[in-house]
Amino acid sequence: MSTHSFLNSLPLFSPLPRDIKKQLNSIIITKNVTKGEVLFHETESAEAIFFINEGKVKLSKSSHDGKEILLNIRQAGEIFAEVALFCPKGSTYPATATVIESGTFSFIRNSDLEIFLIQHPELGIAIFRIMAERLQVAQTTLRDVALYGKLGALAATLVRLSEDYGEHGPDGIIIKLKLTHEELGSFFGATRESVTRMMNQLKHQGTVTKNSGFFIIHDIKHLRSYLNS
Repeated sequence: MSTHSFLNSLPLFSPLPRDIKKQLNSIIITKNVTKGEVLFHETESAEAIFFINEGKVKLSKSSHDGKEILLNIRQAGEIFAEVALFCPKGSTYPATATVIESGTFSFIRNSDLEIFLIQHPELGIAIFRIMAERLQVAQTTLRDVALYGKLGALAATLVRLSEDYGEHGPDGIIIKLKLTHEELGSFFGATRESVTRMMNQLKHQGTVTKNSGFFIIHDIKHLRSYLNS
């Protein structure tokens, strides 16, 4: 996909006038990536903001004991590492970005984008809006664990994943993102064993099952009921 097509396909850039897109072309760098490739580590100096053209990436952090905590998964049309913008010199990326589905990624160096945003503040407002929405999601995850316990946090995670990646099928909502129980638990700090027990409970209730690596939500209302208990 060309840079021009990329700019038109990304919701953040598509509304921009043609002349502004032309200016963006000069500072965007695009590269092909393969599954398993690490785009950056959380300990590295934050130097760029990234955009997904094609493919998927997971954002994770490591705990003090070496356990991976999965923060989120980004897909085509999304932006990530945006929190590094306007940070003090020497700041590091907030997470490690690992490619989980091969594709094409583009990035803009922070120094170039900051100059561009000063000239075109309307784009900066859109980016800050994205940052605010993601902060709200992070706060909601902490609330889910505190208020609803692990089962409620699992239900809330599945609901959010269904909203981001769900497709309606004959048996319910299919979350079009392959996740292991360990990866699912990483969203809210649960072990693989704990997630397996809870998923067995939901499966027994006929609420959620898993087929060919994809979670299928059969009863979204019942899943949401765990958030109101």
